[in-house]
Amino acid sequence: MNSIGPHRLVRLLKPVMLGGFLAASPVFGQTAVPGQTTRPSAAPPTNEMASSRFAPDSGTIRELQMIGEAAPPPPGGTMIKGDPITDWNTTGPTILLFWSPFVGGTGTHLAQLGDVGVKSKKIETLSIASGPRSRVEDTLDNLPGRAPIAPRTILDDAGRWRQTFIEPLGLTTLPAVVALDDNGEVVYHGPMNTASMALAKISADTWSADGYRDSVLEYNARQQASIALSEIRGRVRRGQATTEEAIALAEELIELDPRNGGRQVSKFDILLANADRSDDAYAYGREIATRFPDNYLILNDLAWNTVSLPNVPRRDLDFALEMSRRANAIQGYTDHSVLDTLGRVWWMRGDADEAIRWQLKAVARAFGTWHGDSTRANLDAYTNGYLKPGEMPPPYRSPRRR
Repeated sequence: MNSIGPHRLVRLLKPVMLGGFLAASPVFGQTAVPGQTTRPSAAPPTNEMASSRFAPDSGTIRELQMIGEAAPPPPGGTMIKGDPITDWNTTGPTILLFWSPFVGGTGTHLAQLGDVGVKSKKIETLSIASGPRSRVEDTLDNLPGRAPIAPRTILDDAGRWRQTFIEPLGLTTLPAVVALDDNGEVVYHGPMNTASMALAKISADTWSADGYRDSVLEYNARQQASIALSEIRGRVRRGQATTEEAIALAEELIELDPRNGGRQVSKFDILLANADRSDDAYAYGREIATRFPDNYLILNDLAWNTVSLPNVPRRDLDFALEMSRRANAIQGYTDHSVLDTLGRVWWMRGDADEAIRWQLKAVARAFGTWHGDSTRANLDAYTNGYLKPGEMPPPYRSPRRR
């Protein structure tokens, strides 16, 4: 039969969202693997954010341990199903599934793996089990499905597979998958429940270890950049940094990530509330709105921050009304949080009737969970008489929010 296609592999390996396998967490060292060799150093990242000063060293990221490196030879073990493995596949990818009979739902993954191994001439599959042999065999003999096929399976009774792959890669959740390319290099590893899209690309020969490395570095760099921007704004409020330093950092991040409208809104906020540069802020806000004319979230943020940030010396309520109306028009006046902003704009303009009219519409569409509590709290603030139109309601946090 022909090699299995990526769409088929996705169905066999239980599709999940791609974003999960990009989340990264630091480790404090890398366990050396005896006999392991490495290929030449990886190509430098082509993404500016991935190569920026905010990106961590790839050696500190668990997801990137051994990526692009030659896997050690198969470490042996007791064969339970199928022929022994002595060398890695040189005609296509190798998929290693590490599992335990004590983890619920593993049988489904094993049946899917067995199906892949039978239907594809290109992909080699191998399951590596840890646990009592009797429980392992019982799991393989009772796979779910109409005609399940038990995959070729090794019992890791001496723990050598665990020492070779699980421990160095920092894999803590079973079942876990490790994928090798036709050169025997590690190109992906992670929990099985977040691996479907990566495995589909690997099977279709469209997966790039360097591209994966760039994506993980970019993700981490974005997180670190957000932290750095938040920290410097806090330092500005405490008098430990200048607004010029904060603006310079925001501009650096905008240059690295020009399509990230949130960075540009942050610069708007600094100009508006920290730097006392209202004219510059609103001029820049209109530039942002021109760049993102169809992004209701950004337009709504410009309006909301104008009427809700503390310590704003001059609130341009015409600007806020224009941005809010544009955001609501995009959403068809159906989004409770965007309607909530429009109610706030009218309240700060001193028109209580119009504010309450829009706030009632917002409350009618608000969720019954804590997500809608602030919308209801704003309606209460506008109607209970303790505030005058134009006065800022106090900050609100739902007691139901954890």
